[in-house]
Amino acid sequence: MKNILIITIALLIAPLINAQVLYNETFNNFTLGNLGTDYTGTVPGQGGWYTESFNSNSPAAITQEPNKGKVLTLSALNTAVRVKKTDLNTFIDQRTAGNNVIKVEIDYYTGEQQTQGISAGFQSIILSYDPAIFGNNRLLDYTFLSINGRIDVVYNNGTYLKPVPLNNVTGSMATLPFNTWVTFIVYLDYNNKKVYFETPYFNTVAVGDFLADSTSVNLIEDFKPLVLLFNFGISDQNNSTLLANKYDNIKITALKSVPPEVLSTANFLADKFNLYPNPATNVVTITNNENRLVNKIEVYDTTGKLINTQNYNNEAELQLNVENLTSGTYMLHLQTNEGTAVKKLVKK
Repeated sequence: MKNILIITIALLIAPLINAQVLYNETFNNFTLGNLGTDYTGTVPGQGGWYTESFNSNSPAAITQEPNKGKVLTLSALNTAVRVKKTDLNTFIDQRTAGNNVIKVEIDYYTGEQQTQGISAGFQSIILSYDPAIFGNNRLLDYTFLSINGRIDVVYNNGTYLKPVPLNNVTGSMATLPFNTWVTFIVYLDYNNKKVYFETPYFNTVAVGDFLADSTSVNLIEDFKPLVLLFNFGISDQNNSTLLANKYDNIKITALKSVPPEVLSTANFLADKFNLYPNPATNVVTITNNENRLVNKIEVYDTTGKLINTQNYNNEAELQLNVENLTSGTYMLHLQTNEGTAVKKLVKK
């Protein structure tokens, strides 16, 4: 009985041993008031954070938040303000060898709705491996549209930025409520070229093929997180109200692997589908018992390279011709209205 207990405890704490917190910012040790005094983004302010603002009417400040303590608040009036942390690589370099899954957590406050015009307002959380930040050098980008509550997310697949729906509903506009704290959690799996977006608000884990097109032999060195940027802007010049959003509890952790509970949540759709025959020679039949409709199948090899794409007209049972595939193992990405299911196929 004692041996069983010891084994059970060991299994429970093993993931915690492998988890290595590299950076943890709660802002509670910061001084209330301006984050920094230089608005050109040249001289760092508190905690090594830089501020870029077009005028002093759009400050970045440490404020007191009920039930949370001190938080970082960005305010904008007819312009934009940005803050960035530019030395993340120094923290990433402190990870234990083999801890090549980088977990990023951020608490985010959506702020008030902007109603001054359809162009009014955007809020971005950007993680980049390049100091230039913008463009295809972003690793990921959350953009919240303050006019309608829409949350758009893209990640780097090695060639371009690819969108992923946080609510796991392909073609659906994911939205967040205004004046609400939400938590964003991301796992960058450099070992398996996958990114997992865990969003407790939606109770979902969305999956993307992270850096799948890259030919790098050392992904985590070539695409190492360097800059974390928060961007808050109001593009409607008629706006006369000072609006704000907030950030707290920024944590970066290095892991050996993505936690099983995240993987199981991400793969729940896959369990609904059946492939036969598998292994296959010519044609694979794909079925499910819950009338889940498939609109597209993408076939990837084990290196993450897209081999071919087949479009369907929202079918619950379909056939895929694999006759032209060479012998080996492939991953079928079944796109449905509820997200993407990934199934493994062996071609004889």
